[in-house]
Amino acid sequence: MSRYETNVVLYRLKKDAAFRDRFRADPRRALADADLTDEEREAFVRWDARKLNDLGGLLHLLISIPGLSAH
Repeated sequence: MSRYETNVVLYRLKKDAAFRDRFRADPRRALADADLTDEEREAFVRWDARKLNDLGGLLHLLISIPGLSAH
């Protein structure tokens, strides 16, 4: 499990609008270069905020990503 990389992706989703748009369009492709476990990757693809939090994603980041926090 990569708690650090999970939070790097969450931070990018929060701060990088172009990355966020790519993620919305095709999450698997947007995450292709991310060093995530299969479990983390699937949680992102499904946008399972509870699972991401359980895997170490910071709650503050999870609830503050424009257009995804309530997704």
